[in-house]
Amino acid sequence: MPNARIAVPDGAEQLPSHEAIDNGNPTIFKPKWLVVDDINIDLISFFTFLCGCASIPFFNISPTVALPAVAAAILPLRLFLPRPKKPEGLVLITGASSGIGAELSYIFAEKGHDLILVGRNEEQLEAVKKNVQDKYGKSAYTIATDLSLQGSAQELYDHVTSQGFTVDVLVNGAGLGGAGDPFEQPIELTERMTHLNCTTLVQLTQLFGRDMIKRGRGWMMQISSVGGWMASPGQNLYHATKHYVRAFSEALSVELRAYPGIVNTQLMPGPTATQWPTRSHAEETVMFGLSGAVEDPKVVAKAGYNGLCKGKRMVFSSWNAAFNATFMHLVPRSLHLTLGAVFNAPTRGVGRMREPKKDQRERGKDLSEKK
Repeated sequence: MPNARIAVPDGAEQLPSHEAIDNGNPTIFKPKWLVVDDINIDLISFFTFLCGCASIPFFNISPTVALPAVAAAILPLRLFLPRPKKPEGLVLITGASSGIGAELSYIFAEKGHDLILVGRNEEQLEAVKKNVQDKYGKSAYTIATDLSLQGSAQELYDHVTSQGFTVDVLVNGAGLGGAGDPFEQPIELTERMTHLNCTTLVQLTQLFGRDMIKRGRGWMMQISSVGGWMASPGQNLYHATKHYVRAFSEALSVELRAYPGIVNTQLMPGPTATQWPTRSHAEETVMFGLSGAVEDPKVVAKAGYNGLCKGKRMVFSSWNAAFNATFMHLVPRSLHLTLGAVFNAPTRGVGRMREPKKDQRERGKDLSEKK
């Protein structure tokens, strides 16, 4: 069989993978370890509790003495530390035309921030902009673009900086999903889903994060999913992208110790009543149609904002979301996979998620008037 070479499209450059690696420097790893963040507070809490429990049999200390002493040591740490600064300055939100992204826009505007709103639906972006201006008196600049396309992250960054904007808070909220059999899904869908949910998120974090590091301050929020803790037949590719986001964001929180003043928070929503389930054809699944655990995007957005203000590495949208993630992480994989398949099984008309609000002009009627 003769050899063959696949032609590169006109205008495209092909960089050998070894050159891309050689141009980087994988030996550089510079996080600080002795910092007061939620990772170290978790470690201190765990070992304090372990030592307190061990002191009971080994040193004959009464549980009525040991356990209150452990609580007295742990609770102040968990209640009062760390003490990060609340977000300040200009906020850029992707996926801002609906759902969690739109709700975060209203929260940030209410807290006094000007906004850059990014999304595909220009009409709905303008509606969010009008709500922000009318209800909270803050300015909003809209950018209608499709971030699932190759090079879109760099184009967005170049446009924002060319307009003279300085982004202090980055919210990576744009996402694309698709329920069903991966062998029946179009290749274009899987390519765009992976690019938007993974590549674009990382590139925007790099591009705007470098500027934040130069200024010595900045806040980033990665909107992931409880699906990032699950392998889910029926939502295979989407949940795989959220595994990627979870791993990237958690490790980033440690790497950012090298850059004081930069906060990265990952928001973990459970099933949420946004347009995402209807667009991904998941509104008639057990998870969305029958579980009764579908969350309000306003509540999810509030949890994310509060977590960012507290400098949390990861924040769940509800106790239910936290329980499901922990449960699915601990049970045997056979049970995990079976439950994942059941949750994403079609209801075939038996149950359907209530239709979410699509028009942000209608949402504007519900917003509180500016005080």
